[in-house]
Amino acid sequence: MKKFFKKAVIGLGTCALLAGAYAALASAPGHDNGHIVTATPNSTMKMVIQGNDAFKHTYNREHFEPFQDGQVPNLTVITCADSRVHTQLFDFQADNNIFIIRNVGNQIQNSEGSVDYGVRHLPTKVLLVLGHSSCGAVKAAMGDYSGETPGIKEELDTLQPSMAMDDGSGPFNHRWAQNVERNVDAQVAYGLELYKDKVAAGELAVVGAVYDFNNLWGKDFGSLIVVNINGETDVNKMMGHPVLNELSKAEIVTHVGSRAK
Repeated sequence: MKKFFKKAVIGLGTCALLAGAYAALASAPGHDNGHIVTATPNSTMKMVIQGNDAFKHTYNREHFEPFQDGQVPNLTVITCADSRVHTQLFDFQADNNIFIIRNVGNQIQNSEGSVDYGVRHLPTKVLLVLGHSSCGAVKAAMGDYSGETPGIKEELDTLQPSMAMDDGSGPFNHRWAQNVERNVDAQVAYGLELYKDKVAAGELAVVGAVYDFNNLWGKDFGSLIVVNINGETDVNKMMGHPVLNELSKAEIVTHVGSRAK
């Protein structure tokens, strides 16, 4: 896996350029330490235009040349539309390396065509199902969402949390975290059924993970925690899984495991 990641890691010089560009952008009117503080259409569009300009001017023509005629991403990601799940999650150079699909609750079924394209028409080797702590879609599905719009209800209907909002079996945040994980497990199972031919041939791994910005899994704020590899959820078995054999033992211990199961 190290070679897989090394291909796409941004160089330190590029990181420094990006940091400078976005620091300048963050100091522009309408931002407070990088956060938009005015909620108007025109101020938002100003940030969109200036943000893309900052990105464009950070890179030269050579950055864009490899993908003039097509894309060759290593990774297909199905993750949540939640704005707290940041797009720089893997310290990847995302351009031409990540085919990313987002919807509420990181559900394959609700974006199956897009996921199909990433897995069957692009050379991705990993389908990563990425849930996250404090997922609002999972929380909504745990309770009564009958008052939501038809579109929201339709997307939430495909989530099936194992514990309800009013379940008295333990602290709510723990039950919520369990449901986040179990949704990831359900999506991995769905993906394994869809792409069993590619998994059996060793051409694809379906990996489930949780991005934990609340430190609910106890591995520090902002950790990426692998909770499922091709349907395997046992921590000890996951740690020895071949898909992780290019990671160091310390990296595996830090990033594999779950407190919520």
